[in-house]
Amino acid sequence: MKKRFFDFYQDTRGMALLSAMTILTLLFFMGNASLLKTITEHKISVNHKRGIHAFYDCEAGIAEAIAQIKNDTAVFDQNGDPNWQTTQNLSLFKYRYHTLFDPNTHLYTIISEGKDPLQKANRRIVAEVRRLFHASDIKSPVYCGSGKNKGHPNSITGDSVCPTWADDGDPNNNYSVPCVSSPNPYESSKKPLDIDLANLQTSASATLEYNGDEIDLVTMANYYKDLPPDRTSIPVATTETIGSPTDTKVVYINGNQTIAGKLTGYGILVVTGDLHISGQINWNGVIIVLGNNVIQTGGGASSEIQVTGAVLTPNHFEIRGNSDIQWCGDVVRKVINDAGDPLHVVSWREE
Repeated sequence: MKKRFFDFYQDTRGMALLSAMTILTLLFFMGNASLLKTITEHKISVNHKRGIHAFYDCEAGIAEAIAQIKNDTAVFDQNGDPNWQTTQNLSLFKYRYHTLFDPNTHLYTIISEGKDPLQKANRRIVAEVRRLFHASDIKSPVYCGSGKNKGHPNSITGDSVCPTWADDGDPNNNYSVPCVSSPNPYESSKKPLDIDLANLQTSASATLEYNGDEIDLVTMANYYKDLPPDRTSIPVATTETIGSPTDTKVVYINGNQTIAGKLTGYGILVVTGDLHISGQINWNGVIIVLGNNVIQTGGGASSEIQVTGAVLTPNHFEIRGNSDIQWCGDVVRKVINDAGDPLHVVSWREE
């Protein structure tokens, strides 16, 4: 019996080695699988990181293109040949983009391509942007549906004369324009503009412009309402200054407004009702009135009412004694740009 037990022991003594080898083999495969999983996850993480970097570079290209559109320095495709623009800082970004413009829909299409620093991941974004309005839409110191000039002296000047603080240094912007423009066609000497030509001063080819491009003043007013504006009220009789040459403001008045005091302002004034100016006002910028009347009634002193920039209304504009409206395209551009360029992103997709 002892011998048989010994013989059995002799026959099974290799099992420990076999078991150990089996366990080591299993541990090897488990470790190898774990290593492969770790390597795969690392590659996925690296590729994901590269993809995110490339995507952000695409977004940087879109942002630069929008900034170029805002600054009127964008280069647009011509004849289907993309004018690719590339990043100026290759150490931080790697992207290129080009912009198309459809004048019929006022739609900008921006195509941006981005890569990661090692240029192993690529992304492509297509964004469509529409400009709600632009400073270049304003082409005269007075825009109105109808107008009347009553009393003397007063003047509307279409030759650009700008204050130093607003001058952008570009002489190409200092052009002359019609003193008054209207989206309505010419009907008679009384409609829609009954204005004494002697009080309109411009070297432009047309002193009055009929049937001009219509300006969507409601869209402009709503844009400034939603900013939100810096102020929503002006006391009727007050002596104060709103804004400054270096800090232009947006004032949005919901309803009628009477200015009977002494007001100096820099920026954009929106009145959804009628505007009646019977006091002294010196406004540098753009005045938008959606109501039925803009009535400027000058007082006894010279230049009681002084506007440098533009006055816009879809309805009736009336100017009386001692009122002076001076065109300055640089002022118009400055106050509109200071308030924020109204570009609206219509669509945004990754391809």
